[in-house]
Amino acid sequence: MNQRMRGSERRIRTAFKPGFTLFEIIVVLAIFGVMASISYPSIMNAFEIRNFDSAARDIMSTMQLAKWQAVNSKLNHRVLFASSGGLWSYRIQVENTSGTWTDVTRFLPKTISTRYAVVVTLPTSSAVSFAPTGFVNAFESAKNQISLTSFKLQSLGSLKRRLIRFYASGSVQYIKDNG
Repeated sequence: MNQRMRGSERRIRTAFKPGFTLFEIIVVLAIFGVMASISYPSIMNAFEIRNFDSAARDIMSTMQLAKWQAVNSKLNHRVLFASSGGLWSYRIQVENTSGTWTDVTRFLPKTISTRYAVVVTLPTSSAVSFAPTGFVNAFESAKNQISLTSFKLQSLGSLKRRLIRFYASGSVQYIKDNG
């Protein structure tokens, strides 16, 4: 009888093996799948906002860098904006001789993604020029901004526009709004 109990105890112990069943694993994976599909739009919205802000802040920092270069080198520097086939690019240039602008070689030209609508309202020939004092040359208060608009963010209910404004003193401002 004692041996019989031991045999039944052995069967009971082996019937309850630790671990997960296939059904439990499938249920957990289904829950993760539902959670991922619910959070996907939110994640994509966050990526879009981050990329949009990054594009605008890159323009702002390039303008600040051009101002710093003008003050540091005691030469006029400018950020030149150009559009070709709907693609906007910008670069830093230096005026070594009067009226002759050349690209600053250590700063590569940058482009603005075609996902954004760009409106450039600048004082002279699509450029913002900084004097050796750090002030903006030929400043006009009605022509002092670069505007980026993301219609995808508008459809998602987020702020759709980023403005980069500059002032006569050479300061640069970054603004988020709905335009």
